[in-house]
Amino acid sequence: MMEEHTPFWHALELAWCGDGALSLHSVRLLDAMQQMISLDDSTRAAIESRFEEEIVADLTRAGFGCGDQPLAALVGTLTFLDDPAAQEVARALGKSALLAGLSKERWLASCAWMDQLGLGTPFMEGVWLEGDDAGELARVPAVLVPVARQIGLINDDN
Repeated sequence: MMEEHTPFWHALELAWCGDGALSLHSVRLLDAMQQMISLDDSTRAAIESRFEEEIVADLTRAGFGCGDQPLAALVGTLTFLDDPAAQEVARALGKSALLAGLSKERWLASCAWMDQLGLGTPFMEGVWLEGDDAGELARVPAVLVPVARQIGLINDDN
């Protein structure tokens, strides 16, 4: 798995990178996120270890963990995963990705993100389904915006 292209890695960036510190509230939010996406302890430990080596080691502490609010917003978007339509949206996103043109790098990054959310299979189905079987993407839920950016459906101007 490409840890740097996963929701949990993104959450760690939000928690740490604002001011180089991690608050107790952020730790609790990371715990909640782990439960919501069914991330096992060993995978979380591997992601956090790599993040610590590659990112935290170079951070300069300038505060007391100001990443709480953006992290809380991300964790709040995970309620989308409980929506029965999540699978259909993932398929439609896969179809949109194919139509936008997928490179190997974009494919791998997108799959890593979607896999961690439990939506990898429907996303891949959307890429491979023919015709209208994958549905149309009406809007991109907030938790999937990083994938939509990665595959070129959304740019910073949108």
